[in-house]
Amino acid sequence: MNLLMTKGKIFLTAFCCLLLSACFKDKVTRTYTLQKPVFASKAAVLANIKAVAAHPVKESGKIYIYGNWIFMSDPARGIHIIDNTNTSNPQPKAFIELPGNLDIAVKGNALYADLFTDLLVLDISNPLSPVLKEVIPQAFPDRTYVNGYYLQPDQVIIDWIKKDTTVSVEDVWVDVPGANCPTCSFAQLYSGSSKTPVGKGGSMARLTIVNENLFLVNTAMLKSYSILSEFAPALQGDLLLGWGIETVYPFNDKLFIGSSNGMYIADIQNPAQPQLLGSFQHATACDPVVGDDQYAYVTLRTGNFCAGVLNQLDILNVSNVMQPTLVKSFPMSNPHGLGINGDDIYVCDGSAGLKVYDGTNKSSIQLKQHLDIADAFDILINGNLALVVGRDGLYQFRIKADGKLELLSLYKYAA
Repeated sequence: MNLLMTKGKIFLTAFCCLLLSACFKDKVTRTYTLQKPVFASKAAVLANIKAVAAHPVKESGKIYIYGNWIFMSDPARGIHIIDNTNTSNPQPKAFIELPGNLDIAVKGNALYADLFTDLLVLDISNPLSPVLKEVIPQAFPDRTYVNGYYLQPDQVIIDWIKKDTTVSVEDVWVDVPGANCPTCSFAQLYSGSSKTPVGKGGSMARLTIVNENLFLVNTAMLKSYSILSEFAPALQGDLLLGWGIETVYPFNDKLFIGSSNGMYIADIQNPAQPQLLGSFQHATACDPVVGDDQYAYVTLRTGNFCAGVLNQLDILNVSNVMQPTLVKSFPMSNPHGLGINGDDIYVCDGSAGLKVYDGTNKSSIQLKQHLDIADAFDILINGNLALVVGRDGLYQFRIKADGKLELLSLYKYAA
């Protein structure tokens, strides 16, 4: 009996091991939406830059206002030209097909825009009939790599082919091009007095204009171009800042620069030789920044390629620009772009919408208005007008005397 029982135990143990072994051999899978690029000749794309009929907006991007015109990037596709003469009823007029575009700036008759690694200058004397005037190569060298793919100097990506691919977990570590950020959008993969009128951009901008100078930031550096000759920018200086540089915001003779690990303040009294004044370091996170003579406002967020762990608004005292200090941090849901108007603070809090705070007391800001705007991305404040980019459209608001916003119009994107 004991022998039979022992054999039975051995059999049962072996049987269980076989079952467990079978379970261990089962593969856990994961499905990625891979994006395969469609390449084209850069020369052919540049030769074919023109305005075509207005297109539906596919994805929200950065915005720039210039007089009665709004220029809005449809990330990696091109630029929408919108007549904003009537802020209650903006009218789409044209679309500039410009693959790889993320940023825009305008001064006089010149529109400055990126095409992957290059900076382009377009003559918009007639905004509906732009003419390419200049190409500055490698202004944005970090854009050589796009979603895991390498761009040859004579190539651009004009489209992406999406395909769902399932792999086993033991293969996930493999660096599959296009799978590093399977859910990334194109956007994620990628002012002062003047003799000539200058437009205005939002807090997520990498291009800005101050007087007769164009400033841009790439991943590591601030670059300064003279645009006295508006169609022929001339590099006049640069400032090495480090890695992870993301945004630039002008105020008087200073630039507030956002990076993935901190905020920098640059002195541009001599625009040909930008000088670093001070900085403030924080945990790794994507962070646009805006500011004035007394305070800087920085948003930090998670859930993106910056791999941040914080969702908050930081208010910094910059009265001593050499040593900015933290006043206080305020928890947010997933903040992106932001703007200030006097003591009022406007925060695009992602899926939590747009929030308006009374910032009279910087240590205890008070929520005064909360607007339900899906995936609020960025805000541009121009006088008493506020433009807000959301997932479903471009919102325009009148800023009332109390700082609250009154809706003027919603320019909806394609369904």
